[in-house]
Amino acid sequence: MKNFWIKVKPILLITFWLLCCSGVIVLLGASLMKSNQDVFQKIEVQVDESDGNLFLDQNDVLQLLKDHQLNPEKSKAVGTINYELLEKAIESNPFVASVQVYIDANDKIQISVKQRLPVLRIINSQRVSYYLDDQGKRMPCSAKFTARVPVATGAIITNAEHLSTNDSILEKKLFELTNFIRRDSFLNALFDQIVVDDEQEFELIPSVGNHSVLIGDVNDLEQKFNKLKVFYKDGLNHTGWDQYSEINLKYENEVYCTRHGSVANENESLNQ
Repeated sequence: MKNFWIKVKPILLITFWLLCCSGVIVLLGASLMKSNQDVFQKIEVQVDESDGNLFLDQNDVLQLLKDHQLNPEKSKAVGTINYELLEKAIESNPFVASVQVYIDANDKIQISVKQRLPVLRIINSQRVSYYLDDQGKRMPCSAKFTARVPVATGAIITNAEHLSTNDSILEKKLFELTNFIRRDSFLNALFDQIVVDDEQEFELIPSVGNHSVLIGDVNDLEQKFNKLKVFYKDGLNHTGWDQYSEINLKYENEVYCTRHGSVANENESLNQ
């Protein structure tokens, strides 16, 4: 008898655990079927406004859903909702960076939307405006909200609808310059406008003082701005911020300045 139980015991244990597993699977399946047949109770939309952008709100997102598959005013079984399609519908909005759509444990549809982050507004020669976002991609302006970002103006001959090679080169340079300024708290607070001249060189307009800062091309930006900081500290703090109409940083180890009302340049040489 003892040998019999020794042989039978493993079989009984295996059978027991198989029955337990089968029961769990059946319960999970029944729960899943019930969940799929339940109707969603509510749609909750969270739009990330942490960057201060208000390009779209909850009502805009709900309208997108109405325009596509899901009418929020009419309950549907959660198992019949195509969440991937809903995400794609919301992502079609040009101000949306990413979106997550899912059903929570209370049969509520949760929608989390992250907006795109503009870093520069471009106004081209045809007076058409658009933004560059933090990925260097174009995004349209909005009649609903205007982002407080630096503005690029001047000889910007771009096609706002169809990106060309020349457009791409110019916008990459503007993006590089903008990003450099954004990373520096002093420069970010100082400059709010970039002007592109006829030679496709870049000139910055500070928010204080009565002068412009000529950068030239976007090469050696760190060296150029280091020269500018030294000149502001050792030069303008002594002579005053309104002495010069232009500060030229194009040339290595030197800062060339033009006084207001003067045709000739005054040379301020800095040893770097």
